[in-house]
Amino acid sequence: MINMKQNPPDLAEHKNYIEVQLKGGRPNKNLKSFLDNDRKVLSFKIKWDDMSYDGGEKFYTLNFFLSDNSIEVKEINTQNSGRFSFPMLLKRQKLAKAPILTHCPGMSLRTENYYMP
Repeated sequence: MINMKQNPPDLAEHKNYIEVQLKGGRPNKNLKSFLDNDRKVLSFKIKWDDMSYDGGEKFYTLNFFLSDNSIEVKEINTQNSGRFSFPMLLKRQKLAKAPILTHCPGMSLRTENYYMP
């Protein structure tokens, strides 16, 4: 049996608070990722062959931002195509592999797995 010392939860939170007040403690991982990958984007061209009544070939650009692992999908419209312009299919956000559907978004305690590069 291994004897491991653990601080109670309230003492652990107080210890983290004191470390932050003394300008030490945990490094900010999101800041490091932002500084390393700022303005670096993976861009993919997408062709969707829509088989519906008014379908046809639709072209999109998928951008994956390395700084915060977010994704956006933009539609590429050609002039005089006869379609309404709908520039954003998916706004810039993190995309979950299996989204958790709840009545109140953000209230679930389960963690989601997001797409990574």
